Order: sequence, then structure tokens, then C-alpha cells
Amino acid sequence: MNWNRSLIILLLATLALFAGCVSEESEVVPPVTPHTPGTLVIFDQSNDGETYTVPVEAEIRLHLPENPTTGYQWTLAIPDGINLTGDDFTPPGTDLIGAPGIRTWEMNAGIPGTFTIEGAYIRPWETDAEPAETFSLTLVVE
Repeated sequence: MNWNRSLIILLLATLALFAGCVSEESEVVPPVTPHTPGTLVIFDQSNDGETYTVPVEAEIRLHLPENPTTGYQWTLAIPDGINLTGDDFTPPGTDLIGAPGIRTWEMNAGIPGTFTIEGAYIRPWETDAEPAETFSLTLVVE
């Protein structure tokens, strides 16, 4: 009986130890201070329509849900001054048919100024259709 109790305590202690080792990518909610090069700023759908201050040379990540199996995809208008450095799609972490994945754009703030990134969630062949969703993010680069 004591052996079973010791085994359970050992298993619980091991789980507690490993639970502390798991880390998730956390969001930095701008404005970011102090303004240091190499700052990583992460945005998602919850930042739609908002304005943030970021430092010059900040690394910017934008995550938006996307479901290419429906034909919809995000098109992003990125103004001069914000440099696109990567564009990647992560499929859903499930086998459910039609589950959305995440589209991630990596950018950096190249020069000071105010820049608005705009996105439209569209089916590219439906040229006259309104976007299913839109996204807008204004960055004040200092």
C-alpha cells in the first residue's frame, strides 16, 4: 500500500516539474518600452482596428485564423516602411474537417512613421464579392 502511495506522489511531483517547463509564445501588448532594437511584438485578430507604438527595427508577427479548405485566404496590404520577412501557414492541430489554421506574417519596422496594415479575407476568384472579414492595424514606429 505504501509503495503505491509513493509511486503516485512521485508521478505527481514529476508532472508538476514538467508542467513548469512548458512555455507558450506570449504576446507583448504595445506600446513597447524601452525602445530597443530586436523587440518582438505579436498581434492577432483581437488587435483589429487598433493603433500601437513600436520601436524602429521591431520584429512584428501577425497571426490570423485562415481556412484555405473553404477557398478563403488573407490578402495583406503592407505599406512601405514595414518590411515583410516571412509568410507561413500552420495547419490546424486537429483532424476535424474544415478546422482553421493560422496564417503568420513576420515583418519588421524599417523606418519611423505611421503605417496601417490592412487585410481582407477573400476568395481570390470572387472579384466582385465583399471580403468575409477585414483587418486593420496601425503602427506608429518611433
